[in-house]
Amino acid sequence: MAERTIVDVGKFLQKYGLNIGENPAFGGVGKGHSPTGYHPGGMAIDVRDWRPDMAPAYSGGKPKHWKERTGELSYRAKQLGLFNEALGPGDKGHDTHVHLALKGKKPITDQQLEWLATGRTTQGGKLTDVMPGGVLSAPSAAPQLPPNVDQRTQDVLEAFLHGTQYKIGPREQAVPKETLASSIKKQLVGQVLGQALNPMSFLDNYRTNDPFMQGSALANQDILSGIFG
Repeated sequence: MAERTIVDVGKFLQKYGLNIGENPAFGGVGKGHSPTGYHPGGMAIDVRDWRPDMAPAYSGGKPKHWKERTGELSYRAKQLGLFNEALGPGDKGHDTHVHLALKGKKPITDQQLEWLATGRTTQGGKLTDVMPGGVLSAPSAAPQLPPNVDQRTQDVLEAFLHGTQYKIGPREQAVPKETLASSIKKQLVGQVLGQALNPMSFLDNYRTNDPFMQGSALANQDILSGIFG
């Protein structure tokens, strides 16, 4: 993969009819830029779509207004995540062009720049609008059982959930991303099964923590103390 500077990026975009400016290599830098900013240092370009007002972004594409094309160009630049700065319509002072800044060099492919310029690229011999070089999100980890669930409960819970998206323990595999609702459902099922399989633990916890049960126990102790005290 070739390493490219912002000047290399500008030259590539020119192949698609885009106008490049505000850089020493493309006609100089106008007034209004910070002297310590990217433009005077030759690390930024302004990309302007000065093709006809209504024109396709790529050969054979649907004609679009230049403002729409510029907005889409800005969106793609931000999605690629390659630039130190990517500003366009919607960002203050960039309603008519796209500002791209790149400090030094960065590995950038032809496909990425083709997609940046047109919204299309060729992959496997076919034209596609899929962003090249996108990183797929890692599969989510299998949901965890509620704490203090014994092996018997885990086995029952796994049998209950068999055939669903959940994979527990060493057989864990990549599975669809768990939703908040499914996570809550799993925890509730685990708690109910745990109580059903160990009722004495549940009753003991109820007797210990319920205020009414505690009050009754204290009252009984007072009565017995009065009789036998």
